[in-house]
Amino acid sequence: MSLYDARDLRRAPRTVQLPAAPATLRATPDGKLLAAQPDADLVARIDPATGAAEQLRYPGRPLDAAVVPGGLAVALEATGSVALPGGKQATGFKRPAELVELGGRLHVLDVLATSLTPVDPATGEKEPALRAGAGATHVAADRYDRVLAVDTRGQELLAFATDPLIMKQRYPVPGAPFALAYDPDRDLAWITLTASNELVGYDVAGGEPREVHRVPTVRQPNSAAVDPATGAVFVASATGAGMQVVTP
Repeated sequence: MSLYDARDLRRAPRTVQLPAAPATLRATPDGKLLAAQPDADLVARIDPATGAAEQLRYPGRPLDAAVVPGGLAVALEATGSVALPGGKQATGFKRPAELVELGGRLHVLDVLATSLTPVDPATGEKEPALRAGAGATHVAADRYDRVLAVDTRGQELLAFATDPLIMKQRYPVPGAPFALAYDPDRDLAWITLTASNELVGYDVAGGEPREVHRVPTVRQPNSAAVDPATGAVFVASATGAGMQVVTP
């Protein structure tokens, strides 16, 4: 895995060797990265400054990890559960693929049930779930304590308030939307369109999303990440066409 310095893209990337390919890569509040590696039953805690990677074992094909009060929450594909601090678990999911922590509560995206479920990370107790469109694939938290979700099958951007969990917005995003990255400093939700190989930036600060940017991308743009310090967006191709950097 290669880590780029968004402040100076001319610098060579720092390479971090991992036992298996990561399914997700999440930033933590202390500036580290969590890389869930399902084929190795590992979650790596990576220091981007040094490239050091601490490997944590989570049997059950971990698909995602998030920091919650007391430790880590890890979504496990093989058991349809979420491992929580203190040995607790939230069970009964079909495919818990992505996790979002907001205000001490964990939100679990189940991509087979296409649902969003709040979970108490201290007890593993599940709260009532909501349907997340016709086929949600990715989620992110925004600075308004909402969960943003890309509904790939329904071709929409969804926004859920979380206290309590209520769907607040549904906005059409034609073009097979897939990857999602949120920039909290600019209130931009960046979404890749795999049907047209484009990256679209939506201002999500108002009553409904508003398109403000649209740029062509590498082929099959299945991954996206944003550096909030610089506003740079990183888009990766799933076909080996490379990585693209979109600067402000």
